[in-house]
Amino acid sequence: MPRKSRRQKRPEEEHTHLAIRVERCETSVEAAVNYNVYRTESLDSDDDDPLYRFTTRLTVAGISTYPQERAGDTYEVAIYADNLGSGDIRATLRDVQERDEYGSPKYRQYRGRQIPIYSPPPGMGLIDKIRGEPRWTIWLRVSPCFTSDALALLSSGRLLFLAIHERKKDRARWVQSVSLQTTDPAEE
Repeated sequence: MPRKSRRQKRPEEEHTHLAIRVERCETSVEAAVNYNVYRTESLDSDDDDPLYRFTTRLTVAGISTYPQERAGDTYEVAIYADNLGSGDIRATLRDVQERDEYGSPKYRQYRGRQIPIYSPPPGMGLIDKIRGEPRWTIWLRVSPCFTSDALALLSSGRLLFLAIHERKKDRARWVQSVSLQTTDPAEE
């Protein structure tokens, strides 16, 4: 009788810290009247949304320097921010606290204290590999102040790096954190 071979169990989550040297960037800013004011059948509008919409888009492209197995791969990071009431950008810890069947927040006991139980989001953006090429795309939605700070750094004329914490769960790759900085994260 042949022996059954066991499959190795893949780790549930895989974490990678990327270092990307910024090669170029493209920016655009837009101001417009909130389009929901013209749509009478709009289901996604909120009376507290701003009347005027301000949008910033950054596309930062670069080459990975770390980790070694992805060094030389190109990355294009699309960063998007606006002032509309996006729930995911303005979310609080209370918004991700687990609830019981009655809608009450869940807690657990830890050293005599009640600690909230959270259900964290998968990440703040997605990372996709371009099939058959050493190229990756990243899409992020961030706050407007992040984009304005990033624009200030990008216009400084200095050599910049992106530090990205990637979390792979199943087949999806998520951005856990992103940093635009003047020091090489591979050397930290």
